[in-house]
Amino acid sequence: MNATQRHAAIAELDRQGLSAQAIARQLGCSQRTVHRARSARRAAGDNWTWTAPEPDEAAIERAAAGDPPAELTWVERRAAIEQCDRWGLPVRVTAARVGCTPETVYYARRRRRAAA
Repeated sequence: MNATQRHAAIAELDRQGLSAQAIARQLGCSQRTVHRARSARRAAGDNWTWTAPEPDEAAIERAAAGDPPAELTWVERRAAIEQCDRWGLPVRVTAARVGCTPETVYYARRRRRAAA
């Protein structure tokens, strides 16, 4: 698949609402390639804009309870971290339950505080 075909495939998958990770996995390229294709499309005047994927509430609940699904999106991970924070769980317990590193928990907390 040449670059033009790859960019067209990325554009089509973007319109389906897939994440950069899912697109990269499906096309066998890196997430960086997906981001570069998106940037090139915007620079060329394509008015398409990316939107965050819809979170799966069951996946969020499972992750917060300590049984995260194998494929947890970043939106679901942040929501599960937020749920654990509402419960008052410490960083290490939250990280273990959600299946991420403590640094990811700190990062999610910083982003949430900055957005508020």
